[in-house]
Amino acid sequence: MQSVELSAQRLLGELREFAFKEPTKAVAVAFGVGLLINLLPTRVLAGGAAAVAATLVRPTLLSLGVIKAVELCYSQTSKPIKP
Repeated sequence: MQSVELSAQRLLGELREFAFKEPTKAVAVAFGVGLLINLLPTRVLAGGAAAVAATLVRPTLLSLGVIKAVELCYSQTSKPIKP
């Protein structure tokens, strides 16, 4: 995890250095990337997000159900039995 963080920090540092050395090129690249993102159909972006969410819903609900079942079992067994 630290190597990813270090790589990201290194990349950001290089981008800042490039922006200071070549500000017009940096603005042109930022404009181009923004234009490209703007031209992408919103349906594609929303569809991708929905696909990721749909993939994660089942395991999330299953794990929450298991946790709740364990809590219910623990709460029933931890109460003293009255004679």
